[in-house]
Amino acid sequence: MLKNTGRLPPETIPVLEEHLSLLQSNLGDKLIGVYVHGSAAMGGFTPQQSDLDYLAIVSSPLTPDERKRLSEGFVGLHGTSGFRKGVEMSIVEERFAGRDFRYPTPYEFHMGSLEQIRHHGEPHQKEHLDPDLASHFTIARERGVCVYGKNIDAVFARIDRKYFIRSNYEDVRIAPTLIEKDPVYTILNLCRTLYGLKKGEVLSKVEGGESYLADRSEYPSLSRSAYELSERNYRELGSG
Repeated sequence: MLKNTGRLPPETIPVLEEHLSLLQSNLGDKLIGVYVHGSAAMGGFTPQQSDLDYLAIVSSPLTPDERKRLSEGFVGLHGTSGFRKGVEMSIVEERFAGRDFRYPTPYEFHMGSLEQIRHHGEPHQKEHLDPDLASHFTIARERGVCVYGKNIDAVFARIDRKYFIRSNYEDVRIAPTLIEKDPVYTILNLCRTLYGLKKGEVLSKVEGGESYLADRSEYPSLSRSAYELSERNYRELGSG
């Protein structure tokens, strides 16, 4: 059963219930917790524009059989959420969210596109790493919602800020290649990064957009300003 549902958009609840049921039936006690981050946790979630983001934390690596069964289950759920961008989820070992964090971060399974779901249904021949997880962990710790399992503070360590900045820097760096395909997401993400760095806070895209509208004269070129501030912070804190 889900907890803390009052902090989430109502339309995300049945989707999360389906996903939690699938995770529990295939992982049992190995499942440590499920944590919603992104717009569903921070505000601004709209089914017509958003995806539902969450992290599933496990106590040990997935077995080949667990991967196969999860892949089959998530293939069946893919495209059924009713959200424009669907559901994005990563399964990560607990130690990498806590005491053994490293960047980029190892993960066990990822749900995004059908190709990704099917790929992760196969045995891993090599370690899979994701630089975005540093950002996801930070958002989950500061503004996420635990819907199942251990409390957030018991799972997610406080990550050195340089890794959060580095994650966001990579996202900003590729913005010019994404803006025509998805202008709303890209522009709001630039606003979130720019003002998050300026204020030293974890902001939602909506909060970033509102901040930009309040004093946009200060940053006549949003993309250049976000990139330059990201790069400066990235260099000042070190890239290691």
